[in-house]
Amino acid sequence: MAKKFVALFLLAAFGLFNVSCVSTVVKSAPEIDRTNAKARIVSVVKTDGSILKFPKNEPGRILLSSDSVVGRTDQLREFAEDDIKRIYRDEKGNILEIETNDGQVFKILSSKKSEDGTLLCAAYGPVTIPFSEIQQVWIRKVDSRRMILNGVKLVAGVAVIAGLSYLTMWALLKDEESCPFVYSWNGEEYVLDAEPYGAAISEGLKRTDWVELSALRESAGEYRALLANELDETQYTDELKLVAVDHAPGVTVAPDLAGGFHTFSAPLPPASAVDQTGRDVLTFVAKNDEAFWLSDLAGRDPDGDGEFRDELVFEFPKPAGAKRAKLLANVWTTSWGSRAPGMFLEHYGTSLSEKYAEVDGRGPMYTRLVNWMLTEELATLKVWVETPAGWKARSMIMGGAPVITKDKAYVLDVADIPGETLRVKLRPPVNFWMVNSLAADYGEESAVHVTELAAVKAVDHTGRDVRAELASTDRSYLVSPNRGERTELVFAAPPLKEGLARTVFVKASGYYKVHVDATGEPRLDLAERILTEPGFAARYSFREYLKWEAGVRAEMAGTKR
Repeated sequence: MAKKFVALFLLAAFGLFNVSCVSTVVKSAPEIDRTNAKARIVSVVKTDGSILKFPKNEPGRILLSSDSVVGRTDQLREFAEDDIKRIYRDEKGNILEIETNDGQVFKILSSKKSEDGTLLCAAYGPVTIPFSEIQQVWIRKVDSRRMILNGVKLVAGVAVIAGLSYLTMWALLKDEESCPFVYSWNGEEYVLDAEPYGAAISEGLKRTDWVELSALRESAGEYRALLANELDETQYTDELKLVAVDHAPGVTVAPDLAGGFHTFSAPLPPASAVDQTGRDVLTFVAKNDEAFWLSDLAGRDPDGDGEFRDELVFEFPKPAGAKRAKLLANVWTTSWGSRAPGMFLEHYGTSLSEKYAEVDGRGPMYTRLVNWMLTEELATLKVWVETPAGWKARSMIMGGAPVITKDKAYVLDVADIPGETLRVKLRPPVNFWMVNSLAADYGEESAVHVTELAAVKAVDHTGRDVRAELASTDRSYLVSPNRGERTELVFAAPPLKEGLARTVFVKASGYYKVHVDATGEPRLDLAERILTEPGFAARYSFREYLKWEAGVRAEMAGTKR
């Protein structure tokens, strides 16, 4: 069984920080019935980068007795003559179904017979994927417990990452948890669509974030959204608006960290991508899809030699003489990486309020914390570019959103890079980052028309009108201290000129405070090591991860019996 064991979200175990969202049921029987489990597996990404998708009405399920995910999918199959029990044909002789000797039935979409009699078929039928062959599991979760707004359901499309063992899947199915932040109305249901201002864990770290609402659809001249607190934290939202960006069709628009919008008309995927071992990882990072790179934890020793980091090097085609490159990046923080700050904060114990005050007042602790974030790269990640003078840091990726993240734009100065190849490097600390896709575009910016939209309706869970609190960044906060609190938002959709396309973003300014136990005796020696010793934070975090994993394994051993 694979030892590597990473999860993008493992439910209640990640409750201190930005956990993911899954609604789950555990049965005593070894098979988890797909009709009862609320977490519906919609696709599986295998370790070779291939993706198997399950129909919405027939999701995959977990079979703990065989440590596998099972279901029915479209697939290419070879059927040897002696494996076939029965063939069903139509009146023209076309193969409709094949039943194998072990009782499995496949619907045949097309077929071709080889010279040795083997049938090569595009088929729809049963599949079993061992956990050891799985890189990721994507789940669709419906919040049927809290039907809101005239019975409309909430839906979240989320991902589980693992070099899977039954332990991971059990942790996934162990508890109930719901989802944070911004849901978009897609015409039929509210879909989890954005998780803004991640890593802003104190007012001194408050920031404004722009996130694409890719599921949002206009309905009767309006855009509808929900702002939700579904985590064990208090959220302070200072401003929330929508931003409608109208642009030429076929152009991708992405925001930078300052809210500037950049256009990508011909983004180029990397021509190659390798990790620090020389392993080809291009399959996982070449496009924005369901497969992405994450740290391989097998055999990782937090007490070993060398830096506790991975290294990814990407090569992109580059026009000769290009002065700048626009990097379109879809890069995630892992849920374990998102949990780490809450874990670190607990070390301050009863002195935590003093540290918060120092950060919020931009005192020495604020400076130390910001410098630590920049050097340790747990929540921000440097983008390195190879130049004739060596590798130079040319930009900084902002992380902090482990559940829902969207493309962001990063402009790189490449004027000093000769030739027709751009080499980019990322050095993520182990178990803190995931990379979905990177692409480079060298074209000029095309025209966009940007319209900020204030809410015409903003009603919190008590029925109170909160439009004034969300109207501007003025420290008049919409405060949400409890899980389950949701604010309903409605925006008037401006008319779209003929011949243009539109991409809508949420603009959200705020911060949040994780609910941690601050009653214990401060462990300032450990907190100081985390802040001052290079690389210690990632190593310490991984030691804690291994302890957590061992605990879950022990608990699971009894459950599986």
